[in-house]
Amino acid sequence: MSKRPRKEKVSSETDLESFELDPSELNLKWSRNLITVFDAYRIHRCYDLTFIERAVGKGDVPRTFIRQWPTVRLVLHKFASVGPDLPGVQMYMVRRQRIQFTFLVLLTFALPLVIIPWVFRIPNLEWFTTPFLLVTVAALLVSVFAQGWYNRKVSWVIFYYIENNPDLLAKEREYLKKWVQLLIWHTSRLIRKSELKPEKQLVKFYNDDYDGIIVLKEPKGLRKHYEIKLDTGRA
Repeated sequence: MSKRPRKEKVSSETDLESFELDPSELNLKWSRNLITVFDAYRIHRCYDLTFIERAVGKGDVPRTFIRQWPTVRLVLHKFASVGPDLPGVQMYMVRRQRIQFTFLVLLTFALPLVIIPWVFRIPNLEWFTTPFLLVTVAALLVSVFAQGWYNRKVSWVIFYYIENNPDLLAKEREYLKKWVQLLIWHTSRLIRKSELKPEKQLVKFYNDDYDGIIVLKEPKGLRKHYEIKLDTGRA
């Protein structure tokens, strides 16, 4: 049975100037995932970090990364903390939550109305259950649309705020770009050493200002990211 590694104590006051990300022990899967996460945070597209926290807690990632994670998380949290405090963001989020809550309430009543007539053979309820189910389905469509709509609204609020404040977290953005570049070189070496085909190991990016990448698809329509092949010949 593998032992869970001890958690290292890292001060939240870690000097970022002297911090060096070491991806050397990360496997291919984690390297690719972290590239996408770190790159997305550069434009304030903040992923849920629960899957990383869980892996760190279980010791499913290398000890070197476990030691470095508190410092990395400190930087990522700075980006995630920008959005909720901006004017208008809370309003959009509250509206989105109200629509989602309404759908959940309708769904809570709809499920028994479907099950009860079928189990107890009560056909007399069909005059009510069928319209109610249609309303619930309509609410589902509205909920899905509203979630995308309000997410887009929030994204634009954050985008304009960043455009008007170009120096916001500028230093942290530099760190993220540096970390992504290190991960690109590391991932490229892993692909080459494993003799894998780079075109089968595409990585999702939101920025294209790195060395050692080949852009295959640019953001278009519903696709908000670049599809990129890593240049393993330069690793």
